[in-house]
Amino acid sequence: MTALFLLLPILIPFIAALGLASMRPRSRTRLALVAGTVATANTLFTLLIVRNAPADTLTLLRLSPRLSFALHLDGLGATFAVIVALLWVPTTLYALEYMKHEGREKAFFAWFTLTYGVVLGIAFSANLLTLYFFYELMTLTTLPLVMHAMDDRARAAGKKYLTYSVGGASCAFVVLVFTALHGAGAPFAMGGNLDDTVLAVPRNTLLTLYFLGFLGFGVKAAVFPFHGWLPAASVAPTPVTALLHAVAVVKGGVFAIIRLTHFVFGPGLLLGSWAQTAALALVCFTIVYGSAKALASQHLKLRFAYSTVAQLSYILLGAILLTPEGLVGSLTHMAGHALMKINLFFCAGAILYKTHREYLYDMRGIGVGMPKTLFCLAVSGMALAGLPPLAGFVGKWQIGTAAATAPYGYIGIAALMLSALLTVLYIFSVLGIATMPGRNFDFDAANKGVEDPNILMTGPMFTLAIAAILYGLYSESVLRFFGRIAAGLL
Repeated sequence: MTALFLLLPILIPFIAALGLASMRPRSRTRLALVAGTVATANTLFTLLIVRNAPADTLTLLRLSPRLSFALHLDGLGATFAVIVALLWVPTTLYALEYMKHEGREKAFFAWFTLTYGVVLGIAFSANLLTLYFFYELMTLTTLPLVMHAMDDRARAAGKKYLTYSVGGASCAFVVLVFTALHGAGAPFAMGGNLDDTVLAVPRNTLLTLYFLGFLGFGVKAAVFPFHGWLPAASVAPTPVTALLHAVAVVKGGVFAIIRLTHFVFGPGLLLGSWAQTAALALVCFTIVYGSAKALASQHLKLRFAYSTVAQLSYILLGAILLTPEGLVGSLTHMAGHALMKINLFFCAGAILYKTHREYLYDMRGIGVGMPKTLFCLAVSGMALAGLPPLAGFVGKWQIGTAAATAPYGYIGIAALMLSALLTVLYIFSVLGIATMPGRNFDFDAANKGVEDPNILMTGPMFTLAIAAILYGLYSESVLRFFGRIAAGLL
């Protein structure tokens, strides 16, 4: 398969978004048909490209001998692309039902579809310049989704999201300019792609620039103290928060940091340095901080948002250990977390959609009226807590075993253990409130008119719950694939 095909999954959503934006306002059936068809077709096409990955690089525009916009598909890019492609279809189906009560569906699906192509552009980027371009374009395409309601809360969340993102982009741009002078315009390469001219640069300068890039891309990865935009963005419609917290934006930040760490600067430069230690300290603190804030929150979507803050740093912890074992754990949890967290937001959205209840104290006994929703929440929640053999256990085990043999790894293990305890508490307290509200509780009165949503919402929820089980049970082949990426073979 020629590399030219890499451009099509990026362009198709762009063209479809223009078509969706120009549709008649009242043609909801046609809107749903186009949005669903485009998402499904683009996913199938993306999976076909990944299955028959072209070996060559597609250069779209050459700015200078050192700078070019180019697309290429390696093992890491394929991993991110598959995560995005597989989860975009159930999110689209879910949104077709959920967005009925949100309004402005035409604008929503236009921006939603456009974002699909942009995120795949990040996955297919061959170098740091191309990744940076799509990374910043993702900010612009997701901003209208965050601000969809256009009320005071949505506008405030959008301003915060944009402010944080622009700040992070500025830091990342400094690194982009520097690395472009030293060979990083070349395709990504496991172990780093800086050329020999970098040897003339003081090591401390290189480490400072790496840490600046880590902080810049760390904004979208919600690393403390740059995480504030993520909980605020929970005001967006549930399909958007599921997209932000599990698939597109936050995973884009994590993906960029893995590229910067392992494919630009390289473990050989960073291992044992103060930059590695500082990054590890930040992610370990973020793990505990996010879990504690999740437990303290009584708002269900906000609880899951802070959970995302913590879980993203699990992924970063594995990557910043700078060992092949750590990278395997990082990628394993990146994929597993996407399955678990998107479904937790789907469940929270189902409760909000059917009952308009947002806070835990309003959800007492709700499991009786919404048993399907609670089942999916329980499976995904227990997987997130790391109960074997579910999806969350596999990644956390890999990260923990990698940390056990790494310098300062005991700090990471301590953070993982404390976070695991907090995760069990904030997940099982939700399940307890929903099923065991206490004595003398009137289940009939509390659940009057309460029921599970229709198949467009419960279908994706059940599919993802089953996927979280299968991912844990049949993880051996996944671990082998990620092991080949970490070894530089893919």
